[in-house]
Amino acid sequence: MAPFRAPPPRPRDIWPTRLLIAAGVIACLYLGREVLAPLALALLLTIAALPAVAWLERKHVPRIPAVLLVMLVFISVVIGMAYVVLTQAFALAAELPNYESVLREKLRTISQEGSGPIERLMHLVRRLGEVLTPAEASPATTVTVAAAEQGPLSTLFSLAVVIIRPVATLAITLLLMTFILVRYEDVRDRALRLAGTHEMHRTTGAMADATARVGRFLAMQVLINAIFGSSMGLGLWLLGVPNAPLWGALGFALRFVPFLGAPLSLLFPLLIAFATTEGWHTVIMVVLLFAVVDVTVTYLLEPWLYGSSMGIAPLALLLSSAFWAVMWGPLGLILAPAITACLVILGRHVPSMSFLEVLLGDSPPLPEPARFYQRLLAGDAPGAAGLLGTEAGRNGVDSALERFVVPAIHQIAADRPNEAFGPALAIRTSRLLTQVLEAVSAPDEGPAEILVVPVAGALDHAAAAAAAMSLGEAGHLVTTSRTSALKPEVVILVAAYEAPPHRFARVRAIAQRLTPHILVYAATDEAAMGLYRSTPELPVINTLAALASDVDAIMSPDQRSEAAGPAPRAAREA
Repeated sequence: MAPFRAPPPRPRDIWPTRLLIAAGVIACLYLGREVLAPLALALLLTIAALPAVAWLERKHVPRIPAVLLVMLVFISVVIGMAYVVLTQAFALAAELPNYESVLREKLRTISQEGSGPIERLMHLVRRLGEVLTPAEASPATTVTVAAAEQGPLSTLFSLAVVIIRPVATLAITLLLMTFILVRYEDVRDRALRLAGTHEMHRTTGAMADATARVGRFLAMQVLINAIFGSSMGLGLWLLGVPNAPLWGALGFALRFVPFLGAPLSLLFPLLIAFATTEGWHTVIMVVLLFAVVDVTVTYLLEPWLYGSSMGIAPLALLLSSAFWAVMWGPLGLILAPAITACLVILGRHVPSMSFLEVLLGDSPPLPEPARFYQRLLAGDAPGAAGLLGTEAGRNGVDSALERFVVPAIHQIAADRPNEAFGPALAIRTSRLLTQVLEAVSAPDEGPAEILVVPVAGALDHAAAAAAAMSLGEAGHLVTTSRTSALKPEVVILVAAYEAPPHRFARVRAIAQRLTPHILVYAATDEAAMGLYRSTPELPVINTLAALASDVDAIMSPDQRSEAAGPAPRAAREA
């Protein structure tokens, strides 16, 4: 088996160009956030609405009426939620003064007799302020600038600005969404033309994958967040927390924010329960309610409803959320999962963008054989043994040897001439590989019918341990200790490097004194060619499967009854 090799490095002079391009893209995203953020939201909402429009068209509803009907349903849902939130918020604002006495009593309990934590914290702050304030400063020399009180018109104008901005963003988003749904084929074809028609299969596959994956994710996210919000609202209503529908709707909306949304949705009902109910029973019950609902939704419903994830690593999603929050504010924080998923899909389908899948995707960054070899290089015997043992338990010992051990032996032999690798690292890695093999399945140390003998170096010992492990799994009594095998039936000579002729001749002479049945196993092509040149009369085996086959032929009853003769000749693959 050929050693695994990393792709050749690309020229270094392209990286400055890539960095300049990345900096330009980031600058455009930040400067154009007022236009690009609503456009991205409109595209995602379009992907979520496409299945509904397609279903109506299959029911023979024309495109424009189908789009208008879907948009009407969407706007009705948005207006309904806004109505619930506003009415509940106004009701809460009207009722808050009635709870002032309860809040005063609880704050007095916490800071009772000057020994509560709040009182101690305030006292500490006052003392630190006295230390940090210069002694020569006096109230007479302190300049205090008081903010001018705003008139009624200024207050109304500020409130209008706060309200009009998100409403305008929503209106632009809905307008873009309607246009894209009506002219979906035209927008898709223009995107294909911009991407280029020479590799249309890649672009088409990426668009289909993004539409299916992101659309399903958005639909399931809406469903799961609705379950979370309705469960929290119902539970808070049963606990007697005021304005429970408001907190349920807030939980539904905030849970679209990755990582922080669900904890933030707990903060507001917790404060209301603290301020409006006597004692601590309701406060504790609100925390327990959130824990039960959040754990159930996160660890039971999400894996079941999502099926497969969006393919984003958790750390990548966290960093992406921080990046898009800086670029586009709260809207970027909400859009971060879907945008990151689109980038992962882009890296999966476009070879030049494959680094995006490595950086952001949740697939293993290294293949398991490469991870095994890396653990050997790092000196992590438990980690390498864990990988080998897991594969052996899952698919059998032979599969573990073929997937992990044989490629590692080839790689050590191929890397040894490298100046940066060197013989010292090769010996250390080979010895560690031998320890891992013995830890996973140690060969028998008693009298055995098969003796496996390494020819020379540390890598030969590792290859011998692998051969012994393979034959032992097949049911043979195998050992690698020359003193423990009194009279073996078969002796297997193992080489992983091109062994010096005198070393091989000495080991071969020892084997000939023990048994006439001698097999030669070359773990690498280099060893096979060297043995073939030095001893062309001996058959050389270079796979574990062929070695097991020849051993079975020798150990068969017919072969046992025959007189001593030459070993069966294996196929030469070198």
